[in-house]
Amino acid sequence: MKTLSTILLTALSVVLILGCELKEEEPKGVIPEGHLNAMKKAENVEGLLQDANKKQLEEIDAASH
Repeated sequence: MKTLSTILLTALSVVLILGCELKEEEPKGVIPEGHLNAMKKAENVEGLLQDANKKQLEEIDAASH
């Protein structure tokens, strides 16, 4: 029984080690194109929100004078 558990534990260890070695990782510093596009869109939206905020503040200032 002890031999069987040792064999199963060894086999499980080998499978886990092989599973970790087989996966490929993306190179560091590479941002997928879809993420870059999303960041550009977010920057555009941020600019629009800042412009709208500035316009509202100007309208409030004009109305208070």
